Amino acid sequence: MSRTVSQVENDNRQDLGKRLIAVAEDLNRRLHTGRLDVWEGLDLTTAQIKTLVLLQGSGPLRMGAIALHLDRALSGTTTVVDRLVERGLVERISDPGDRRVVLCQLTVGGEEAIAQFWGIGRERLQIAAEQLSMEDLENVVRGLETIQRVLADIQPTIESTETAALTVENA
Repeated sequence: MSRTVSQVENDNRQDLGKRLIAVAEDLNRRLHTGRLDVWEGLDLTTAQIKTLVLLQGSGPLRMGAIALHLDRALSGTTTVVDRLVERGLVERISDPGDRRVVLCQLTVGGEEAIAQFWGIGRERLQIAAEQLSMEDLENVVRGLETIQRVLADIQPTIESTETAALTVENA
């Protein structure tokens, strides 16, 4: 029995999707390991780094929103944020729209810690980029920009699905 063009394309798409995931996972490992001295030098727990990364990407958030995004109990999130406040990496501020609401945001020190965290892989990417031909570099950048655009487009859908799933789990 012969396969249709559609079946072959579907199989190829699945294979390419698997390769994309494998390459992305490998790149992530290569960019963020091997420099554990720098990573450990930040002296932050995984939950603290996740909180800093979330605040960097989202801007100021309520404690409940942080807990929801990180799938943690509110009490646990409060403890994580308290430690970050003690270290001068996060500050609590009043919401300009409602003074009764408290928001958490990065301090300058928090921004610097996150820059150091991301810098671990930045150097490696720069070295890799210097090894590529101009044509290869242009192709890689174009491909990554396409993935970035697609992820930005689907981000609201992913977040609403994750929020709905967390709400059901916590109910």
